[in-house]
Amino acid sequence: MLESGVGSYGPSAPLTGAESDCALIDFISELHSCEARLVERKLAAIAEFFTRRSAEHMASGTWSSTAHELAESEIGAVLTMGRSAAGKLIGLGFALKTRLHRTRAAMARGELDVYRVGLIESATANVSDELIDEVERLVLEQVLAPAVDGGTGLTGRRLTGVIDRIVARVDPEGMRERRRRALADRFVGVSAMEDGMARIVGSIPAEQARLFDGRLRELALSVCRDDSRTYEQRRADALGALLDGSAVLPCDCGRVDCPQDRGGLAVVRRPLVVVVMSESTVQGSDEPAHLDGYGVISADQARDIAKDGIVREVRVPADVVPEPASESLPASALVYRPGAALDTWLRAAAGSCQWLHCDVPAWNCDLDHLVPFDHADPANGGKTIASNLSAYCRNHHRLKHSGRWLHTPNLDRTVTVVSPTGHCYRTRAAGLLAGLPDPVPPEGGPRRRTRLENKAARVRGERRRRRALMDVRAEKLERRERRLKVRRRTQLLQRLMRVRATASGRKYVVRPRKPVDYGDDPPPF
Repeated sequence: MLESGVGSYGPSAPLTGAESDCALIDFISELHSCEARLVERKLAAIAEFFTRRSAEHMASGTWSSTAHELAESEIGAVLTMGRSAAGKLIGLGFALKTRLHRTRAAMARGELDVYRVGLIESATANVSDELIDEVERLVLEQVLAPAVDGGTGLTGRRLTGVIDRIVARVDPEGMRERRRRALADRFVGVSAMEDGMARIVGSIPAEQARLFDGRLRELALSVCRDDSRTYEQRRADALGALLDGSAVLPCDCGRVDCPQDRGGLAVVRRPLVVVVMSESTVQGSDEPAHLDGYGVISADQARDIAKDGIVREVRVPADVVPEPASESLPASALVYRPGAALDTWLRAAAGSCQWLHCDVPAWNCDLDHLVPFDHADPANGGKTIASNLSAYCRNHHRLKHSGRWLHTPNLDRTVTVVSPTGHCYRTRAAGLLAGLPDPVPPEGGPRRRTRLENKAARVRGERRRRRALMDVRAEKLERRERRLKVRRRTQLLQRLMRVRATASGRKYVVRPRKPVDYGDDPPPF
């Protein structure tokens, strides 16, 4: 029989339209958690149904169809889905029942949705049964939201990257086997769509995909600013230019004096693909690497890419932070654009856009000052140092400067952001350094504050403490005044009723207040 599941599936009250933005966000979050618990029950029922069909199939000795085919035909019929979709549900439900017990429990608590559970199941499919429990335990410690203010979980490439790091450490052979199977299954397909269009789908090695993506980006940016097409349209047209062997995408501005250079017909260089790996990986260890725009790759794949590439050492720049014994800043800290060493270091450490759950490659991002740079007086503005710079894609860079989100940098290179509705979130590291237990300290050791900075920090802390105490006292005083007003009003009303009763010669009796009948309305009425 099925194990006991969730007893309550959350609120079902209709929306009135009078809810605040904050209440709507909380309501969405609660419904998302309820949805995860419901899907866990559905997957448990599907796994139970498949188990029964498997037992019946073995007992009957049927040879015409497998138990999986029998189960997916019935599941697909009742859920109105095709064979492939039904088969995925069966595989996911059976994996939760037989292998991923911790993941199933987290899903039953509403902490993991079906999308992230599917990522975990796919990334751990080749882990041996003897190691899956340890791998799953380590995975959930990283994937679930940490117990800090604004802690957020992981999703997308960041989630699978964490799993790949853990698998590479606990079961490196499982990661190699998964890579071999994926390489053997590579393909490119073209399928017809409506309105005279077609869709190109495929699976190719990640480094080749990054080369392809980089080349499309270069061609899309080769037109002049008067081109009428959107960036996505230019990328689609760039594929045709590649097929024609053109080095540029012809501009459609129609200008006779178009500044686009159309003289080159041969590609003189290949697009940039960045792989960040540790020195131990280069020397032959199993420590995974990070492919910009993709995520974590195995050490073997990184070394294969490095054979045909240019290997350069990423140097921790001297101006990451000032020297501990010196209170002066380097000259580069007062310049708006970071130097080459600092730029490379920041992008290698970031891996991707530092916004919540964004996977835009770091080399396609802007380096933004967390504390704004003062062009009029650089000494009084935000400095161009590692602790004050973060990689944001152009979309999230604009969103940051919209003023609707508040940003506060943390000591561990993360950023605490507060949404317009007041919800607090804490970003998670995504690059190669995210796999390390602690951030790598820059040259010269950890940053030490000066005496003036320590004094200012103490003053700020004391002011926050006193402000919090004043707020608590003010709230207590306000509640006390409200209670006194109610009490005085009640006493005055009772005194007035006694005077009226005495004047009329009637007896004054205080009766208990009759409770109000709100009917079937739910609290808080």
